[in-house]
Parts: sequence; C-alpha cells; structure tokens
Amino acid sequence: MTDYLSRTAEEWFGIKADPDDIKKLRSFLWDTCGEENPETIAKVFSSGEAADFLTVNETYFFREPVHFTFLRDLLPSFEKTGVQICSAAAASGCEAYSIAMMIESYNKGIAASLPYHIDAFDINPKVIETARQGIYGLRSLREDGSCFRYLTDPYLEKLKDGYRVVNSLKKNISFFVHNLLDQLPPKEYDIIFFRNAFIYLSPRHRDRVLSNLSSALNEEGILILGVSETAGMHYAGLAEKNRNEVFYFQKPKDISPCRSEQREEPAPETACIEKAGKGRTKPGKGRKKELCFDAARVEDILSCEKKPTEIAGRILRILEDQSHPGELDGNDMVISILHLLKQGDFFGAGSILDYMEALDDSSITAFLRGEYFFLQDLFTDAELYYRISLAKNDAFWPAGYRLCSLSSADAVKKHRAAKALEGLCRGRDLQYEVLIGGFSPDYYTGALLKQKVE
Repeated sequence: MTDYLSRTAEEWFGIKADPDDIKKLRSFLWDTCGEENPETIAKVFSSGEAADFLTVNETYFFREPVHFTFLRDLLPSFEKTGVQICSAAAASGCEAYSIAMMIESYNKGIAASLPYHIDAFDINPKVIETARQGIYGLRSLREDGSCFRYLTDPYLEKLKDGYRVVNSLKKNISFFVHNLLDQLPPKEYDIIFFRNAFIYLSPRHRDRVLSNLSSALNEEGILILGVSETAGMHYAGLAEKNRNEVFYFQKPKDISPCRSEQREEPAPETACIEKAGKGRTKPGKGRKKELCFDAARVEDILSCEKKPTEIAGRILRILEDQSHPGELDGNDMVISILHLLKQGDFFGAGSILDYMEALDDSSITAFLRGEYFFLQDLFTDAELYYRISLAKNDAFWPAGYRLCSLSSADAVKKHRAAKALEGLCRGRDLQYEVLIGGFSPDYYTGALLKQKVE
C-alpha cells in the first residue's frame, strides 16, 4: 500500500511525499482505523488529517524580509484603489499577519488609510485553525526577519511560552481551507504570496497550480515565490521580473493564450453556463461563450449503462493532452462530472471542473463544485459554493436543498427549506433534479416541506 499512499498523496495534494512521512501516515491509519485500504485512505485524505503528516508547515514572522521590503515599496501604487492580497499555502498564518503588520505600519504614515484585505489558505485544517487563533511559539520570531521586529511589537502579546496576535490585526484577514490543485473562489488579487511551497510540488502538477494562481491575479498582478524557488519556475502566462534585486512574476495585460471562436447564441429558454475566463486550460478573455445545459439530454445519457463512462473518458483524455481542447460540450461536461462523482473519482471530476470553471461563473458550475466537496464530507467548502450558486440564481433550488441538509440549527434549516421551496417553484421547468439524483420534483417538495415543519 506504500505506492498507493504515495500516488494518493500526489493526486490529492500535488506533492511527492517523503517516504518517512508516508510511514507516519500509515501508522496513523492503523492506529485510528485498524486497517489500511482505499476506503480508510480516502477518509483521512478527505478529512484533511493526511495533510498534517504530508505537508510542510514551516513558517515564522517576516521570513525572507526582502519580500516585505518589496511589498512596502509597492503599497503607494494602491492608495487610491486599495489592495487585495492572497497568502497561498499559508501554513499557520505568520506570513499573512506579517503582511498585515506591514500595511498597518504603512497606514500610520499616510494621511488616509490604504484599504486592504488578505485571504490566506492552506490544505491543512489544523494549521488554519492555529492561524485563526493566532497563538504561536517562541520560534515564530527568528533572526531572519529581525529587521522588522519593531513592527511586531504593537501586534503580538507576550505569553509565557510564545505570542498571541491581537484581535485588531485579524479584521482584514480571512483564513480558509483550500487545495492548490483547485481553482480559488472567484476573486482577483493584486499580489499573491506563494513562497517555499512550489518546490514540494510534483513536476506534473506545477503548471496546474501556477495556472490556478495566475487565473486569480488581476492584470499586472504580482506573484511572489520563495527566494530559492524562482530559478526553477517558468510559466507561459507570467512574465519574469526583477526590481531592486527581488525576482517575481507578473501577469501581463490582455493575456489570451487560447482564444476560441464564438458560436451562435442558444435559445433563450435554455439554461446556460457562461465563461469566466479562468481554468486549467485557460481560454482567452474575449466575449463570453455560452455552454448549453439541456437537462433532458443529461438525464437521458446518465440513464445509459456505458455512455457516461465513454464521454467522461473522452473529455479526460482531451484535457490531459495539455493542448487547447477546442469546443467541449457543456452537457457532456456536466454528464462527466456527475458520473465521476457518483463513481467516487474525485480527481477526474475535479479535473473537468477545473476546466469548466474556466468557462463559467454560473450557478450550475458553482453547485457542481459544491457537490465535489459535499461528497467528500468537506462540508465547510461545500456550503461556500452552494451559497455562491444561490447568489447567482435564487431559482436554483438544489443548492438550497443541500444547504438544508448541512444546517444543524432548526430555525436556519426551516428558513433554508422555505427558500429552497420558493426556488423549486421558480426553477422546476429546468428540471434541476437531474443534478442531485433524478427524483421527481414531488420528492424534493415533500422532503423540503418535512424539514420546514419539523
């Protein structure tokens, strides 16, 4: 099972796991599950527990200070617009708090405060919880970064064996669990810090991660890697830059590596999926292409024995080719994702979702990403995407139905059931039930009514 564990680590995290870390994970599997098989392995990966053994969480305040000097030099250009920053693979959050300290210090020296927000994520739920608490040991302050020690004094409370970040520094930071192999939630950043994690990625996953990060950058947005990583990093969508001896990467203007021709508009009564210009194989930023969703066709093909497998296999082969796949049918992508999720092939479903998200910002695709997380018991991430789905289309009742199942509070569940019932009345003609099991609308009406009155 060692090889299987290593392959699973690469498929889930995109890394080549250290053999000693694999041994530790195996011991944990036997201690907690009493056995080692694909089901128990999937459980520890989907829960995030495996990340605690396989990912490197080394971090401390103002690590590689040259990047924070660079950040300080960039801040004046954002005074009018504000700045959106992402700390990717943030570990326990020292980097995000260091960025916030630098900006807060900068704001004290200018007439009006520069608005900012920092998103910080990591695949390891345990270190994200540490980041939210903001409590660190003595080694979180080290010689590397000591030139900025004066910036930490107003924001770190001394404890007996470490430090606590003051609450006032947390107000502009959002910490969340996220996998680098998946696209970031819809947002565009001016600066992304992705330091000292690139070197752990397996070669075949590096472009995918860089594509996801590049897609999340604004035009002329900046990607900062670790000091020792820049020499080994090349990506066609990012230009290599050098400023004051700091090497970084910048997203050019109007980058359109794979611009596709437009096709005719679909009939107005057809539910459609729009292109958002993001993804693993990135289309250009031209006028949005619309991919049709025909519920009857999707339902018909899913009922066949072999067709869904054939369609999913064909699309995966096209995407694996790394060349531009040309026209991919929206119905076929929906069929493939639903089929692969049902089979438990989350890697295959995720690969197609990555590409579909590159073409789309509709409620259907957001819902499918929610299903991707929901079926892996990653309920916090699932709830986020169900909320996004409903925000895009309040008639899209499947997202409301799923939100009901995730609620533990009776009042919230009843409210969500009522909203989902309203959506069901408005969205019934589009036969959305095919996306969550294919039962009749009466089945979902009854289930929602039961939740509403209980």
